[in-house]
Amino acid sequence: MKLLLLILFIYSAFALYLYLFQEKIIFRPYLAPKKIDIPKEAKVIMIDGLEVGILNRNSDVTVFYFGGNADNALQALSLFEDLPINVATYNYPGYGNSKGKPSQQTLYQSALMLFQKFHTKHNIIVGRSLGTSVAAYVASRTNPISLILVTPFHSIEYLAKMRYPIFPVSFILKHPFPTYRYIQKVKAPIYVLLAQHDTLTPPKSYEALRPFMHNLKEEIVIPDSTHADILEHSRTKEVLRKFILQSVQELSS
Repeated sequence: MKLLLLILFIYSAFALYLYLFQEKIIFRPYLAPKKIDIPKEAKVIMIDGLEVGILNRNSDVTVFYFGGNADNALQALSLFEDLPINVATYNYPGYGNSKGKPSQQTLYQSALMLFQKFHTKHNIIVGRSLGTSVAAYVASRTNPISLILVTPFHSIEYLAKMRYPIFPVSFILKHPFPTYRYIQKVKAPIYVLLAQHDTLTPPKSYEALRPFMHNLKEEIVIPDSTHADILEHSRTKEVLRKFILQSVQELSS
């Protein structure tokens, strides 16, 4: 009887821990690099308490980039600096110099605000890791010419159930980030980059998401990459460039 009570106590205590500290598990701004290299021509401005990074090329095409849960998103400006198009990104609330607290609601709403403020005639939405859910949300409510996802996942709820199968995740989780719910509403072509050795958003999660992507056009696996280092691979930059230019070229086809 004592053993059973001890097990129940430990179970309840850990369930309570997951509930109370889920923001610390999901959002990790403290891991984002403080010092970053960005293109010289990039502008960093504050808008409504958010740190926004812009590359203005006076183009009618703009790429919007949404980063991962431990990223300084401004660092990604370098991924697109060789392209003759505009780029807009920002640090989520609580990340970098952005004010506020991160949550599913604040990420979704602030990302949509960024799009509404900087969109041009043609827009491409790019998301990485946690940012793929943000990107899917924005794409489902706008009309981009394409959606590009780097290491996407079905939902935080799905990942949490994989990691903590004996806990009532659906009741505990306040930030489910249901990528699948929004991506099925996206009408634009969808391109996907996957890490060959991804243990954080494993293949099972992507395979669960795949049936909801009605406009999946192409997916490419980056060899020898992991979830953490995929953006550091030169092949990733090449594929991103290919997907973006292909999206632009199809405007005139």
